[in-house]
Amino acid sequence: MALSRGAQTRLKDALFHITTPIFYPNAKPHLGHLYSSLLCDVSSRWRAMQGYNTLFTTGTDEHGLKIQNASEKNGYSNPKQFVDVLYREFVKLDQMANIGYTRFIRTTDEDHIRAVRELWNRCWERGYIYKGEHEGWYSISDECFYPESKVVQLQDNGQELPVGSLKIREDEKFINIETRNEVVYHSESNYFFKLSSFQTKLLEFLETENPHFIYPPSRRDQIVNELRDSKLRDLSISRPSSRIKWGIDVPQDPSQKIYVWFDALCNYLSSVGGLQAILSNSQVSVKHTFTNQLEKPRDLWANTTHVIGKDIAKFHTIYWPSFLMAAGVPLPKKVVVHGHWLSGGIKMSKSIGNVVDPLDMISHYECDPVRWYLLENSHIEADGDFREERLHATREQIVSKWGNLLNRCCSNRFSISRAVETFAGQAATPEDNAKILAGHEVQESYLELVQLVKVLPELYSVHMQQLETRAALKLLWDVIGKANVFVQVSTPWLKSGKEQDLIIFTAIEIVRLTSILAQPIIPTLSNAFLDRIGVDKDSRDLSCTHLGADLLYGKGSNDKAREVPIKKVKFRGTT
Repeated sequence: MALSRGAQTRLKDALFHITTPIFYPNAKPHLGHLYSSLLCDVSSRWRAMQGYNTLFTTGTDEHGLKIQNASEKNGYSNPKQFVDVLYREFVKLDQMANIGYTRFIRTTDEDHIRAVRELWNRCWERGYIYKGEHEGWYSISDECFYPESKVVQLQDNGQELPVGSLKIREDEKFINIETRNEVVYHSESNYFFKLSSFQTKLLEFLETENPHFIYPPSRRDQIVNELRDSKLRDLSISRPSSRIKWGIDVPQDPSQKIYVWFDALCNYLSSVGGLQAILSNSQVSVKHTFTNQLEKPRDLWANTTHVIGKDIAKFHTIYWPSFLMAAGVPLPKKVVVHGHWLSGGIKMSKSIGNVVDPLDMISHYECDPVRWYLLENSHIEADGDFREERLHATREQIVSKWGNLLNRCCSNRFSISRAVETFAGQAATPEDNAKILAGHEVQESYLELVQLVKVLPELYSVHMQQLETRAALKLLWDVIGKANVFVQVSTPWLKSGKEQDLIIFTAIEIVRLTSILAQPIIPTLSNAFLDRIGVDKDSRDLSCTHLGADLLYGKGSNDKAREVPIKKVKFRGTT
């Protein structure tokens, strides 16, 4: 991807590191995994266009009881063989969805295991880990304990009873009220982290020192309210090896395995060289979007943004900052918390039969329309609702609105190259150009379109910075829609000379500009549009996003039999 020429100079030392949560490979990836990865990919690509050195990390969380149980259930001789198969499904999804990560980390990677031990030992040496007895309600699905106040007995009729006054029997089912997953009661010896020591520090940090650490603000408010209303309890951060065999040994006690969340969260440190590298700030080799080069880990860490789903907000905004504070490590820059994806208005479930397979959708509707649909039909604060008919309609709109605008301009009745040669780079004002056009309605349509394009890059950038992808894409649709109206009312097929060329130039400029801006969203299709009109590879950056910035494109664009970048496909779902 080409960089803005101005940005290359202005931001040559600017760093941007973005992370997905690492995903649990106990089953094939689903739409939620794709959404987290897509938000990171788009943000990374956009920052790269702005001139940042970008690092984008994702991966798989491969230890813990869920993996151990799933491995046994699926007949594998050991969990490593199981995750070696499943992690490839996540890599495959990233490849099919054109997710351009720079590091795919696995918690079975040797450098990650070293980093986990570094973090544990640092917290141990500073007095924040101790051994004790633990009893309570444990969720295998969530890999964590829940207080009794958040546990209910689920009866056969659906009624939920508090557990405080109940006599617990093994044949009864209990769930936690946060994730609705099953919990079981047991006691064991564990190592504990002094989470209770960080309640005041966390509140001071989130309310005073860095109120923008959690985004959006509504998610920050939820965490702050939880810290105000509920006293933090010390956290069990190990499990007996007799119960969990698949994990990293506690350095001081091989009879215990490190808690899977302590292990998994550390991947973010592993990705930038590990805890000691951050503390010493010694240079490490990092693969950026564009090149391999030496970077100081502390600088990368200071520019790190975590993108996560709302179900794991507590782990990333309470546990993780506390671990880092305990180890004396600076906190990352930001945690972005997004909603989930529903299907037909309800939570996806195999029993209901409404689970969306992202690989299946990409195979039929192609990668970029799926990317566009997910980003247009979601909001960072709310849950999305996947409907295949809407995905199909989105693809049809890209063909009929954007693709049709391109195809109209590429008709052999016109000459894009002549129009560009006549009007690109010229000094004439929009008002002067409007006088070339016949009719007040056409002139008004032209001036409205030119004004909209003038402010488009800046407005678009504001939304992209905040991951407000729906608002950003609405801007593109607005200008594409008005460009189609302008072509329709100006009837270039009935005009000739400079009037025809001005109409074609203005319309094809909309295609060029929107395609450049859309590169982070639909990288393949937007570049296919730009290829179709002969835009040079070095002229697809943000410095070229104003009218008349490119003087050289259009040659051969109006020749017959040129391939159409996107064609219609059939809707094969049910409404």
